[in-house]
Amino acid sequence: MSRQARALLGVALPVSAIVIFVALLAFSLMRLSDLERDMRIEATQNMLWVISRAHISSLQLGEAVVGSVAGEVDHAQMELRYNVFLSRLALLDEGPQRRRMEALGATSALDALRGSLADLGSLLMSARPEVIPRIRALLVPYNAALTEAANKAMVAEWDDLGATLDTTRKQLWQIIISMIGISLAGTVLCVHFLLAIRDARQRTRLLNKEKAFSELLIGSSGEGIIAVDMDRRCTVWNEAAERLFGVTADVATGAILSEISGFFEVGRIEQAISDALQGQAVALLDQPFFPSHQSNPLYVDLRCFSLRDGGRIIGMILLMSDVTERRAAQREIANHRDHLEQLVQARTQELDAALTRERATADLYRNFGTMISHQFRTPLALVDSALQRLMRRRDRLTPEEILERGEEARSAVARLVRLVESTLDAARLDAGQIEVRSQLCDLGDLVAEICSRSTENTGSGRITVTLPDGASPIAYCDPVHAEHILTNLLSNAVKYSPAKTPISITLTDSGTQIECVVANTGPQEGSFEREALFERYYRGSNTEGRPGIGVGLYMARALARLQGGDVQLQNSEPGMVRMAMLLPSSASGSGSVTAMALRKEPA
Repeated sequence: MSRQARALLGVALPVSAIVIFVALLAFSLMRLSDLERDMRIEATQNMLWVISRAHISSLQLGEAVVGSVAGEVDHAQMELRYNVFLSRLALLDEGPQRRRMEALGATSALDALRGSLADLGSLLMSARPEVIPRIRALLVPYNAALTEAANKAMVAEWDDLGATLDTTRKQLWQIIISMIGISLAGTVLCVHFLLAIRDARQRTRLLNKEKAFSELLIGSSGEGIIAVDMDRRCTVWNEAAERLFGVTADVATGAILSEISGFFEVGRIEQAISDALQGQAVALLDQPFFPSHQSNPLYVDLRCFSLRDGGRIIGMILLMSDVTERRAAQREIANHRDHLEQLVQARTQELDAALTRERATADLYRNFGTMISHQFRTPLALVDSALQRLMRRRDRLTPEEILERGEEARSAVARLVRLVESTLDAARLDAGQIEVRSQLCDLGDLVAEICSRSTENTGSGRITVTLPDGASPIAYCDPVHAEHILTNLLSNAVKYSPAKTPISITLTDSGTQIECVVANTGPQEGSFEREALFERYYRGSNTEGRPGIGVGLYMARALARLQGGDVQLQNSEPGMVRMAMLLPSSASGSGSVTAMALRKEPA
């Protein structure tokens, strides 16, 4: 049997039993009402008693007349008997008794006696013996009629009683059968109710178990579970909610949410609760929460759902999850990801820069090979040319020509030696084999010495030197390396500036650094690749046809930085080139060398 059929039978059976029960009970009540009506004694059904009483009063009146004549009955007793007689006569002649007497055929005797009452009364009051026959003549027909009526009434009443008893017996059996039906219907109802009670108890036990299980789930849940009614009064408050808000369930249950915590008065939270009470599902993520029982803020996820009873909303349930640790982990992961991205980006930039440098280095070494072969081939060609001329004209050469050719060859060999030494110095610098021995050094004297050597090639008056306030600045540096740097800067100024144009050397002391600026006339600053000038083996477009391998400025900057200084290309007016050497001043140098003698070189 299907569940629907069992449910229909469970409803139809008790309803049918109740209908049968009510119908049989109504039928039994109707039969009892009929039985009660049949058993009720009506006035006409008690006619035998009335007739007999009237007959007795008539007989007693006759005896009273005889007694009155004999002197045994006084006038008062006679009058009493007469009044009783009259009352019994009036009872027979009125109302239902009159109609019953008509049915019994005794009304003619009553009417005759009623018509003779005046004579009967006067005869009774006379109380003489001669009136007795006349009184009996009036009463005998009446008594005979009463006797006959009494017999008929007795027979009729017995017949009515028998019929009533038969009807009553039949009605009693119907009532008994109805009571049996009522009992059966009641038994069915009782059985059904007992079964219903048993099912209700089983369902109650199941509901209690489910309730206990639900309470266990709610209590042991890591999420805060809060249920409220339509008035926003709390009905459920589990242990997780107690830990979040620091409020016990006894205090929270029955209270309005806004009274429990100000968290529920926040605009977004209050709106979410209102939406849930209107039937919407709402989720809020990473909401800041500041509990009153701790100083650090928390972050929670909220989910709001409507509670429904059929189609009617009866409240709202709020689920709160503490996601502070998850948020911290996500933030740490995001920071780590950003850091990794930065590292990857930086490493990518480094790799790109390394690749660029590698390509530039490859190009540089290719150019270097071409350049070095050209630079080395030129002096070797000069030497070879001078020697060939000496060999071809050995018999015709004068001593002056031999000296001239020897000087040319010697100059070419010296140039070749300088190229080789520059290449070897760059290699030693890369290998870290150059030592720095810093000491106090008079840069004014060092500049004067270098200028005096350069004057031999450039002529006097082209190079000018400017000292700070006429005093010679003292630097803390390695004099050998400082001389190398200045010689390189001055040599470049002479080499790459137009002939006979002025070259200036300016020394300034800032207190912590000595700045030596070599300025000369040259191309526009924009035509230089500023940082490329200091790269190894780099040569600009204006170096074509001039000796060198492009390591001078590279060596100059590297040596300056080894001493705590630098070599820079400074901004200047158009048409000027300013190269500055920066070295630590004596004030920033080591105190352990204050007693050392200043390096004084002859001019």
